[in-house]
Amino acid sequence: MSKLWVVAMREYRSTVRTKAFVVAIILVPVFMFGGIGVTALTKGRIDNAPKKIAVLDRSGRAYDFLVEAAAIRNERIKDDTGKLTDSPFEFENIEVEEARLDAIRLELSDRIRKNTLFAFIEIAPEVIDAGDPSVAVPPIRYYSNQPTYDSITRWLSSVVNDKVRSARLAAAGIDPALVDRAMVPVSVDNLGLLERTASGDVKQAERVNPMLVFMVPFGILMLMWMALMLTTQPILSGVIEEKMQKISEVLLGSVRPFELMLGKLVGFAGVAITLIGIYLIGGYAVANYYGKADIIPMHLVGWFMMFMALAIFMYGALFLAAGACCNELREAQNLVMPIWLLLLIPMFSVGTVLQYPSSNFAVGLSLFPPATPLVMMVRMSMAPGVPLWQVGIGAIGTILTTLLFVWASGRVFRVGLLMQGKPPKPTEIIKWVFQG
Repeated sequence: MSKLWVVAMREYRSTVRTKAFVVAIILVPVFMFGGIGVTALTKGRIDNAPKKIAVLDRSGRAYDFLVEAAAIRNERIKDDTGKLTDSPFEFENIEVEEARLDAIRLELSDRIRKNTLFAFIEIAPEVIDAGDPSVAVPPIRYYSNQPTYDSITRWLSSVVNDKVRSARLAAAGIDPALVDRAMVPVSVDNLGLLERTASGDVKQAERVNPMLVFMVPFGILMLMWMALMLTTQPILSGVIEEKMQKISEVLLGSVRPFELMLGKLVGFAGVAITLIGIYLIGGYAVANYYGKADIIPMHLVGWFMMFMALAIFMYGALFLAAGACCNELREAQNLVMPIWLLLLIPMFSVGTVLQYPSSNFAVGLSLFPPATPLVMMVRMSMAPGVPLWQVGIGAIGTILTTLLFVWASGRVFRVGLLMQGKPPKPTEIIKWVFQG
């Protein structure tokens, strides 16, 4: 047993002392929240140049109200210091000649290609006066060579629809302001449940923040996933490297194969827990700074660490066995593919689990041991929570599955570590499991 801890401490120290581990600590939050951060930092900074838009107003009534609406919008996109947070819209009125519409469209298209114009809009004659309600309103045509820039089309849709609606109501002799008041929607507050405090008072239900409701379980899932990614891959490459350099043969002279494998698993489980501990402390400090410490489910930390350690043992044992059977990392790719598929099951199902945490599908998946550590933690971090019997069954099932994987991988590890030449076929690996 003492040799096992020697191996475990050696793997732990050799990993946490490397520059790669320090870099990984920085990169994990970048991978998880980098997209959100880049969007927030670049908002209003990438492209605030005015967008010049030509208007081919065939109705003769739309250009003026578009200019007025654009002026209001251009004021609203300024911050407190007067700095623009988005691109202002500038309109140019184009004289309409029905006989040469195609020629005008081509001329405007050429101007866009020469970058003297950003886009042009064509407004149909009947767009304001909708006419017969049974007849579809003709669309506004928007021409541009940058179809991914949708700010103009979204703004146009809102402004023109408001104008068309007002024109219809005026034609029918109905006061638009009266209709606006009648059409004010009723909001629905999403609340939790009332509680009785220790003093006997009733605590009112609090409003649910949809972002936080999904962010916490999704963050837990991503944290566990990244921890598995950062620990299982070094397990695989480390075993193959030791085998290629004949280090494993020297190690087996002083320690049994099973102790060597188990020591590596313990060491890397310690690495994963260290990594997660750093993020938990950092995450709690940030949340506490912004007064949101209550959103972090601290009561689940113990379960989180247990399921994380079991996941490292479960999948790490499989990666160790795969690495022991191969002489090069390239050879291991085919063997580890089924393992990656098991790891990807929770990721493929996260949308359904987040939407329906108490469904039969989510419950069944959380009791399926290869997926239990990740899916169970997601469900436990969401309302209404998970019954204790499900947590118990999931934990017991994961422990038993982990023991089975460690035992089977130990038998494969013992044979494959000293094997050279062509990597074994899956049927041979199964034979090693049962025959040793």
